[in-house]
Amino acid sequence: MDPSPASGPLDRQQIERIDATLLPAVDRHLLRLQAHCLATFQQIAMPLQQGPLPTRDHWQDWCDHQPQLANDAEFREQLMMQFTVIASQLEELARQLKLSPLELKLNDLIQYAEANSRDRLSNTE
Repeated sequence: MDPSPASGPLDRQQIERIDATLLPAVDRHLLRLQAHCLATFQQIAMPLQQGPLPTRDHWQDWCDHQPQLANDAEFREQLMMQFTVIASQLEELARQLKLSPLELKLNDLIQYAEANSRDRLSNTE
């Protein structure tokens, strides 16, 4: 049996679901980033399961409690920028689906990514 990753908010099944999509590699990468950030935001917000995403202050507090981030200020700042960009994308998707951002699920992200990919392909034909 393969060991599970030592850390990370996505489990093996979620990663396999993302990898099983027929999305182009770049779209799959973005989907992984979105799924990773969503799962992290949901962990930060626990026990809440609906409502807005945690704020930047909550992200910073979460980072303060991650030993692997303790001595890497440059990576933390990059992570904060990534969280900011992805949070905006998740908030927009939630708005379109008439959900709160914390209610989003991996399946919502996959369906949205697949629809965007199909739209792009049909517009280039």
